[in-house]
Amino acid sequence: MASGKPGAVHLAIAGLLHDVGKAFIPAEILEKPGRLEGEEQVVMRQHVNHGRNILTQQGGFSPEMIDVVAHHHEMLDGSGYPNGLMGNNIKDLVRVLTISDIFAALIEERAYKTAMDNETAYSILESMKGKLDPALLNAFKPIAKETKLAA
Repeated sequence: MASGKPGAVHLAIAGLLHDVGKAFIPAEILEKPGRLEGEEQVVMRQHVNHGRNILTQQGGFSPEMIDVVAHHHEMLDGSGYPNGLMGNNIKDLVRVLTISDIFAALIEERAYKTAMDNETAYSILESMKGKLDPALLNAFKPIAKETKLAA
């Protein structure tokens, strides 16, 4: 991924678009106060396909943005979804977005969990060895330590 402003702009756009497919997920699943079970997980995982379809049908989005929307739940070890991509099949922009998406999910209050502090959240990311890019995770550390949620 190129450094400088184009990379930052691409990352910002990716951050705004990555979960657009959740618009097609029923509110009772998105806002469920407990763990998603069976069919609920299947439905939730479809948000990446919905998102890819939205951007593709709308037109005007780069393949890079469509890739982020479609693959931000992929893990380097192949354990992610929807395609079980591994290693170099996952682009850098997707890898960065995956790290920040997981971190945000950990530090934000959600219907199904309380917010956790940044230190604990980053420790969880570090424990995901083999799943997340270690160099990008290390580069993310100062951001993780300084991030404060808006009121």
